[in-house]
Amino acid sequence: MAEKEKNRTNEELKNELIHALFMFRNLHFHRFGGKKIGLMSGIGRGIMAGGFWVSMPAFALLKQLQIRENRGETGGAWLSEMRDYLCVSKAAVSQMLGTLESRGLITREPDPENRRTIIVRLTAEGRETIKHFEQGFDGHIGMMIERVGEKDTRELIRLINRITDIIGEIADESEIEAE
Repeated sequence: MAEKEKNRTNEELKNELIHALFMFRNLHFHRFGGKKIGLMSGIGRGIMAGGFWVSMPAFALLKQLQIRENRGETGGAWLSEMRDYLCVSKAAVSQMLGTLESRGLITREPDPENRRTIIVRLTAEGRETIKHFEQGFDGHIGMMIERVGEKDTRELIRLINRITDIIGEIADESEIEAE
């Protein structure tokens, strides 16, 4: 039982680190009238999965969809949250969804309870793409966690999340001062 708990904890740690690294990669400073200047743009621009290229934002969308499906959340209202999470426009999210759907990784259908939203679901091929990516990525993340250590990895996640929050606060304060 202790081994199963340790594996669950390691899986959670890996997911938290992936999320934190993605958020760190997408930190932006607002300068010169809202122009965004990317920080860490060189961290992984995409992956080859299932025989075709999947961008990191598209993979992040797939992963968030998987997490939400595992929680039983299939409604489309979360897509607006994805714009902020991915640091992209509504049009970019729509384009990603279209691409993922055309490749057979997701399905989209109107929500029968709220026709203004859509239900997005992973297909078997979408789940396989996530699995394929994670198998390759797990080795790298696992080695990083092993070398850095669990305590320092958790501290890294905490610091990245803190930096992200602070930059968001600074951006909010700058917008208030500009008004």
